[in-house]
Amino acid sequence: MSRPTIDYGIDLGTTNSTIARLNGVAVEVFRNAEGFEYTPSAVWIDKQGKLVVGRIAKEWCEREPDNAFMEFKRHMGGRHEFAFARSGRKMSPEALSAEVLKCLRADAERRGDSITSAVITVPADFTLDQCEATKRAANLAGLEHSLLLTEPVSAAQAYGFEREDEKTFWLVYDFGGGTFDAAIIQVRDGLIQTVGSGGDNELGGKNIDWAIVEQLFIPALHGRALTGFARGSAKWNGAIAKLKIQAEAAKMRLSAADATDVAIDFLCTDDRGDPVEFNYELRRADLERLAAPFIRRSINICKETLESRRLAPGHIAKIIMVGGPTLMPFLREQLSDASEGLGIPLECDVDPLTVVARGAAVFAGSQRMPDGDWKKRVKAGQYGIRLDYSPVGPDTDPPVAGIVSAEEGTSVDFTGYTIEFLNPEIRPPWRSGKIGLGPKGNFMTIVTAEKGKANTFQIELRDGTGALQGLNPARFQITVKGTGQVQITLPHGVGVALANNEVMPFFERGVAIPSMKTKELHTAVAIQKGHDGQLLRVPIVEGDKSRADRNRLIGTLTIPANNISRDVPAGSSIEVTIQIDQSRLIRTSAFIPILDEDFTDILKLESATPDANELSVGLAKAKERLTEMREKAEKAGDERAAGAIRRVDAESMVPEAERMVAAAPGDTDAGRQCQNLLTRLESSLDEAEDAMEWPLLVADARTALEEARKLIVGDADAAEDDKREFATLEREINVAIEHRVPDLLRKRTEGVRSLGIGIELRKPGLWVAFFVNMKERKSEMRDTVMADRLFVQGDRAIEDGNVPMLRTAVQQLMQLLPVSARPAAMSDVAR
Repeated sequence: MSRPTIDYGIDLGTTNSTIARLNGVAVEVFRNAEGFEYTPSAVWIDKQGKLVVGRIAKEWCEREPDNAFMEFKRHMGGRHEFAFARSGRKMSPEALSAEVLKCLRADAERRGDSITSAVITVPADFTLDQCEATKRAANLAGLEHSLLLTEPVSAAQAYGFEREDEKTFWLVYDFGGGTFDAAIIQVRDGLIQTVGSGGDNELGGKNIDWAIVEQLFIPALHGRALTGFARGSAKWNGAIAKLKIQAEAAKMRLSAADATDVAIDFLCTDDRGDPVEFNYELRRADLERLAAPFIRRSINICKETLESRRLAPGHIAKIIMVGGPTLMPFLREQLSDASEGLGIPLECDVDPLTVVARGAAVFAGSQRMPDGDWKKRVKAGQYGIRLDYSPVGPDTDPPVAGIVSAEEGTSVDFTGYTIEFLNPEIRPPWRSGKIGLGPKGNFMTIVTAEKGKANTFQIELRDGTGALQGLNPARFQITVKGTGQVQITLPHGVGVALANNEVMPFFERGVAIPSMKTKELHTAVAIQKGHDGQLLRVPIVEGDKSRADRNRLIGTLTIPANNISRDVPAGSSIEVTIQIDQSRLIRTSAFIPILDEDFTDILKLESATPDANELSVGLAKAKERLTEMREKAEKAGDERAAGAIRRVDAESMVPEAERMVAAAPGDTDAGRQCQNLLTRLESSLDEAEDAMEWPLLVADARTALEEARKLIVGDADAAEDDKREFATLEREINVAIEHRVPDLLRKRTEGVRSLGIGIELRKPGLWVAFFVNMKERKSEMRDTVMADRLFVQGDRAIEDGNVPMLRTAVQQLMQLLPVSARPAAMSDVAR
């Protein structure tokens, strides 16, 4: 019989990967052919063209860096290709990841099982296009069905399976080889749920490795004949790769020693052709000094995540430690320190290197395999049954529902049929008693299971005469253990970027997925039918900032002008639908009423490689802004602003970005790290600016409220909807002021002003002024005959006092004006 649940969980890591399986109440972590529970995420092509994955491949990354690669997870979702010099073969990050997945499958399948489905973990801060790429890697690896689960949730599931905590908060601190995630997990009423998350896809143990190389190892070679010896230099690529791998190994040794020797007998040949050896004593004190800014950044992300949910460290019961770098004593000291860190007890009972795979396996055991067209699999002479139940959970009296069906093409009235469930292995043995089926074979009941074990239930189906009937499947299993089920939620908000650089939110972070939502927007530009090269752009962004350009651009929903059947005037309605599934894969569509047409599958994912020159310019501007904000913060004496500036310094954002900019021309990984740092730097400066502008923001909000109140009070015909909307906006502005939330205050202030403009636009005087302006611009209009008809219509509307008719005439006249230059905005839609 095929497995009813997925069972297999895979931690597809930047540095190492692991596969595990849930067997009843125990989780088994598979060992590879060399006996290790984890396999290095590295791929090498040897001289015979054979592709090798794992430890040997990692070793060849040092010897042949042009024929072996690792850390490709950091490039997932991008266009970067890895070219193997010897064979000329090029592989994408997802193709390389697929090879790692194949290797893990093979390790597990040596036990005799065939694996076609798995739960694969991804960082919580992975972008949606990176999730798409991971899904493609699973398909390339032959996994017909895969679910994606965030790494922090997976780690929490591993602990929840072993614990029975109720009504508590955990903080998952996941410092991996290439990414960092912080997630607040709430355990309540048998449910494990993420209620807050933050992270950095470019922060991990590899940042520390590179700091060792760039700040210690390379300077130690100063004076040697090694012109241009730096990260990103193609000439010295092999030597730099050797230093990088030795830095990682030395870092790990320093978890148990005060100093360690790094020795490379042959590093490279110098400019003169002489061999270069490398010897260096790395001290733990130096490692801790270099690691401190990265650890500080991770702690700050944790604090920001807690603050976003209005939680303090005292609300958190424990920190769950995940990832190899968390074994570093200095990191644990900093994190547990009440003044420098969080002061929350650290939980390390489950191996930080395998905890994610273990949790993925537990989650996989709770997920049923896809049924497909299950009725077609019913054999002649027997009945099939489709069950709906939770395979893993804490409930000893779980509900079970289902439907019984005869073979395809056969119609049966199940009135009089009964079904009975048996759990013979518990003491005393349990039977449900005979349960009557509905005419279509449907039923629902409660079964009894024993805690702390995998309960195998037998199923007996009897017809109206009481005769036992063949049933497939005739048994199923429910494991009763742990805290509860996982509810998958969205780690970041998703919305549409508007032409004014605001975000129209579709999904707030923390919303349960899968989910789908449709919202009405309006075109901010006119689109002329058949206009070559003209597009209607609807950018989809991921993040929680009110400014669109401070969030990640997932992709752009584009509609070419040559795909539309008629002109689309500015201000036309466009209904955008965004759908997100359980694995955070996104689908979008748009409906334009004026065309009466749907546009689907038109989302173009964005994965552009950062331009080194643009990064250099961006860094220069950010440094100027930092200097300006530092001076303003000192003069203003604002503690919030000063705190944001101190964070920039403590995390060494500028020096780190400078190093990344220097390496970016020859290292796309450095380019992405730099771009990420610049975004974080700008956000910190935004925070400082908000702090100093807070009094002005509050005054502006109150002025906007007063102006809108006068409009509503002074309008005897003010609509009740306007009054209710004003009351809501006023209430939310007061909440924003009370809790000091600048982004919310800006949004609601703009909402009040938009409400006032809407009221003004319903008054005839404004449209009469617009109409007069259109008459003055008659000579500019493309169709003067049509314009004359509209002018007659407008004059008649003014005589009759018909404001809607006048408004329509003005809007149509505006469309007769020449198509103006497209606005300098990332989006072509507005509210």
